[in-house]
Amino acid sequence: MTIIDIERLTTFLKVAQYGSFQQVAEQSFLSQRAVSKQIKQLENDLGVTLFVRGKNKITLTPQGKMFLSSAQDIVNNYMSALSELKRFDQNNQNVLRIGYFSAFEKKLLEDASFKLLKKMPELNLIIREESNEHLVQSLDNGNLDLALSIDYGISPVPVGSELKSVPIFQGQMLMGISTLNPLSTNEEIHPGELKDYPILYYSPESSTFLLESFLATIPEVQDFERIQRVSSVEQMHLLVALNQAVAFYPGGLLSNRRVSADGHIKYLQIMSKHSQAYTIVALYNPKHDNPLLKSLLQSF
Repeated sequence: MTIIDIERLTTFLKVAQYGSFQQVAEQSFLSQRAVSKQIKQLENDLGVTLFVRGKNKITLTPQGKMFLSSAQDIVNNYMSALSELKRFDQNNQNVLRIGYFSAFEKKLLEDASFKLLKKMPELNLIIREESNEHLVQSLDNGNLDLALSIDYGISPVPVGSELKSVPIFQGQMLMGISTLNPLSTNEEIHPGELKDYPILYYSPESSTFLLESFLATIPEVQDFERIQRVSSVEQMHLLVALNQAVAFYPGGLLSNRRVSADGHIKYLQIMSKHSQAYTIVALYNPKHDNPLLKSLLQSF
C-alpha cells in the first residue's frame, strides 16, 4: 500500500466522522474538491460507493459502514509501524521489542516492564499482540526480542525450532459459564455437560494454535466446530455472561475470585482425564540476543 492510499483512507475516516467534505477540507488545509477527489479515487479503487452525498449531510452507505472498521485498522497499523520505525532509528541501543499472545498475559508483561522502566527510564519498548504463529515467526527473523505465549496441551515452540522457552507463570485452565445457567451452581464441570453450547476462546488473530491446544487437552469434545475463536475479550465475556456460550479462561490470570467482578460469570474447574495445567512462557531466539533481554527476564 502506498502513502497516497493511506492518505485516502485517513480522509475517508475524517469524512465518516464529520459528514462533510468542507469541514474535512478546512481541517486538512485542502480544497473541498481535493477531498472529494480522494474519496472518489478510493471508491474507484474499491469498486463501491462509500458515501451518500446529500445536500446538507454526507452519510455512509452500507458498504461504507462495513469498510469503516477495516480502514481504521489499516491506518492504525500503519501509524503504529511508522512510530516503531522512528523510535528504533532514534535509539536502537535502548529498544526492546516484545510480543504477547493474548490480553490475559498483559498483566504479567505490564508488571515486569514497569519494574524494568523504573530502573532504565531511557528504555524504549515496542509491544505487539499477535498470534502464536506470528510471534514465533517474528522471533525467528529477529523482529521481536521476546514473546509471551502459552504452553497448554501443545508446545508453542515448533518441532526443530531453535527458540528457547522460559516458564514464568503456571495456572489451571477454567471454564467460564453464565450465572444464568443452572450448571453455574457447580464447582466443576465436565465437557460432556456443555454439549449444547459453543465453546469460545480468545485470540487476536486467526490462528489454529489454541484450537489444537484445547482439543489436545479436552479429548471429550469431539465436535471441534463447537470451539470457536473470538477476536476480543470483551466480546467473549459478553457472550458468556448472557449464556450464549461458555469459554476457556486461564485461572490465576483472572482476579482471585471464582466469580467475575460483575457477578455474571462463574469460573469452574474442568473435569477431564487430561491435565488442565498451563504455563505462560517467555520465548526468545538466542541467535538475536538483545543485551537488555536478560534484565527483562529477571523482572518477571
